[in-house]
Amino acid sequence: MNVEVNEKFFVEIEEQGTVMDYFDQEFIFVIKDEAWTDYELNALRKKPLEIDFVWKYNIPIFLITLQDAIDTSDFVFNVHDNEYDDTLYRTFEKGSGYPCSIYLLDKDNVVKGKRKIQMTNAMSTCIAECLKKQRDEEYREEEFVCNLEGIQNTWEPFEMQPMALISEKYK
Repeated sequence: MNVEVNEKFFVEIEEQGTVMDYFDQEFIFVIKDEAWTDYELNALRKKPLEIDFVWKYNIPIFLITLQDAIDTSDFVFNVHDNEYDDTLYRTFEKGSGYPCSIYLLDKDNVVKGKRKIQMTNAMSTCIAECLKKQRDEEYREEEFVCNLEGIQNTWEPFEMQPMALISEKYK
């Protein structure tokens, strides 16, 4: 999937905030806000980006921080929300990893900023193993929602960074 800057995003996102999915064999992270400053858009392209992966109560949470530009944002993933092909749970060869795209959308769902990265083999393997565990556990939506609310009511995204199973910076 490839949406360019100043193009309408392919899915209509109703509310401001964060959303993610796994689509076309890559993770898609979207942050929607009213507007983005030139500083934030330039930082997305040029500043170090950190991804932390937290696994708490059988819930995978991705934390994305853009140094000195965008505060830590949390993205919750649930393998039970959609049908995913086996590439989500694959084994990674040395030098490979999940591809990811980060999109910044404005209030009109227009892409204002975009960055593509490739996670390392180590981070991708850690994530894939946790997603397999989530897939294989019996799913109870009420329990998932209750656990997620507990996490989000207890910790701000930046407070969860020390809980990460694995963290990586991308320059």
